[in-house]
Formats: sequence, C-alpha cells, structure tokens
Amino acid sequence: MLSSFTISGASLQMLNVGDRGTIARFPRADPSTLSHLQELGLDQGTEITVTQRYPKFKISTKDGHLTLSPGLVNAIYVRLINPT
Repeated sequence: MLSSFTISGASLQMLNVGDRGTIARFPRADPSTLSHLQELGLDQGTEITVTQRYPKFKISTKDGHLTLSPGLVNAIYVRLINPT
C-alpha cells in the first residue's frame, strides 16, 4: 500500500499560486518558442514562482515579473522547490 509520495516536478501549467521551482526543460517547445523564452530570460536553471493563474498566468523571477501566454506555459517543465 502506498502511504505517501512527493511530486518533484511538473508542467508549469499544473502549478498553483505560490509554487516555486527551477525550469528543468522545455519538452514541447519549437525553435520559435525556445527563442522567445530565452528573450524573456527563461532558461534551464531559472528559478520561478507562480504569482497568478487567472485571468493571465504570471510568474516572478529574480529579474522581475512576467505574464506568459498559454503556449509558453505549456512549453515549460519545472523541478519543484520544497514540494509537498
């Protein structure tokens, strides 16, 4: 019987407000999307915090706050910090 488990990573779209993590990879990103993410300063290893999910998906980084389109949100996989 499974007593407990911890999720250590997830698609950015699955995170809730207040969840923190480090960008691990971009499994669904085409070259154009990857370029746009890099222009925004979102590379592998970037630490992010979800600050809002609705009506717009917003995150914060050490460099500031960003509003992400659904396509960008779907392209990011995050390794969670202090998962519960």
